[in-house]
Amino acid sequence: MHQTSHIRIDLEAVAGNLRAIGRAVGPRTGVCAVIKADAYGLGARRLARTLTEAGAGKLAVFSPGQAADIESSSSGVPILMLMPVRELPTDPSIARLLASGRLELVVVDQDQVDSLASIRLGRPLPVHLEIDCGMGRGGVTPDQAEALLDHVVSRRSLDLRGIYTHFSAGDQCTIDAQSSVFDRTLKRLEGRLGPRVQIHTTSSGGLVSSPGQRRDFVRIGLAWAGWIPGDDRSSDSSQADMLGLRPAVTWRSTVVQVKALETGATVGYGSRWTAPGPTRVGLVPVGYADGYPAQLVDSGNPHRVLIETPAGTRSVPVLGAVSMDQIVIDLGGLESTESLQGSQVVLLSDQPDSTVGLHPLARRAGIPPHAVLTSLSASIPRVYVADSQGGSVRSGVRGSTLESNVSVGRALA
Repeated sequence: MHQTSHIRIDLEAVAGNLRAIGRAVGPRTGVCAVIKADAYGLGARRLARTLTEAGAGKLAVFSPGQAADIESSSSGVPILMLMPVRELPTDPSIARLLASGRLELVVVDQDQVDSLASIRLGRPLPVHLEIDCGMGRGGVTPDQAEALLDHVVSRRSLDLRGIYTHFSAGDQCTIDAQSSVFDRTLKRLEGRLGPRVQIHTTSSGGLVSSPGQRRDFVRIGLAWAGWIPGDDRSSDSSQADMLGLRPAVTWRSTVVQVKALETGATVGYGSRWTAPGPTRVGLVPVGYADGYPAQLVDSGNPHRVLIETPAGTRSVPVLGAVSMDQIVIDLGGLESTESLQGSQVVLLSDQPDSTVGLHPLARRAGIPPHAVLTSLSASIPRVYVADSQGGSVRSGVRGSTLESNVSVGRALA
């Protein structure tokens, strides 16, 4: 089947990012790669293999289904399941993870502890105790942490492996305030903690800003893909640049129609853009159903994409509203006299300082960068590049294989 769009995932960049993080945190701190939501929509099975081969000592997912999905592709490392559950499904993959002691669960209250303690496995069930220090989401409140810890350690069928919290933001002020709550709580608990209990607090956002929070292991999500939440790659103080991270994801499509519009012609639902003069436009077959943010509408300061022309890569505006499955781009300012039908269009670039990088796209849409990735439709083929220098393509997921050996260049205009 002919494909007009694909998402390219550079496995070499992913592995390099994981190794760079490992070097940054040092040999005494482990790395847990978070691959929730199908590895942020990039393909958990394939990414689990790459990340563990690159040195991730643990993987984290959210639900039992996500844990089961990567059971056979996770190289035998432990899998931390972040959703607090009270029972486990009768799934063969979950059964194998439990039998091997690889599945680690999160505990948040005494009733849940009792439910998990009643599961008979023939070996203790590994658990991590989550403390809510300001996120206001999952976890036990600090004032109830001691009682919950006592409840856990009193159950011989449970094996306490970790205590952790999750910061609500990556800025220094938030981390300092919430880590102070965590440390005070931990001090009350430390006399009852065994030598195998690991302490973990840091996610991607605090890798550089709070090195003191790295502790026994760090939980990284967006960072293995080459980005730090809230980072600015155009700044000299870019945290991703300090770590040596390289973006691993590119989203490309194709111009499927080129036509001329007369002066006064309008584009898209709501007629939000009006041609100031004769204008050549191109149709690109992606829209909000594919994950391209519908919020990218601003006639005064339009969002832009990159188009590869015979004269080089150029930046062009998106005109009018984003439709369900198509956008219109302005080709009027391009000097090329050749037909641009069939030209490649870059919607998400792997260049760190690109105007169509993940962070600029997320900021324009007013959504988190993680949401840009997880919104990408499963119908778009994922192309896994094993050697980004040579351009070899292993396979495309969901039955699709595409050629993709061109690194996205920086726009010249």
